[in-house]
Amino acid sequence: MSGTPSARVPLAASANVSASNIGNALGAWLGGFAISVGLGYTAPLYVGAGIVLIGLVVMLVAARRSGRSESDTTDRRPMA
Repeated sequence: MSGTPSARVPLAASANVSASNIGNALGAWLGGFAISVGLGYTAPLYVGAGIVLIGLVVMLVAARRSGRSESDTTDRRPMA
């Protein structure tokens, strides 16, 4: 793999799309599983909320470990 950033863009884009596809399939499977075990037709709503909470926790842990906050990454120069 080349060391230039432009050579890594397609790999990062394909990894992003793959993660989205896996999340979509996993969410549908977990929602269907919740219905099939008898939790009712509203159970996928709670399954989805749980998945969102897990994703939020993962994002917050990753942000804390990176040592950068959103304010560190924004450009504070006035627009000309």
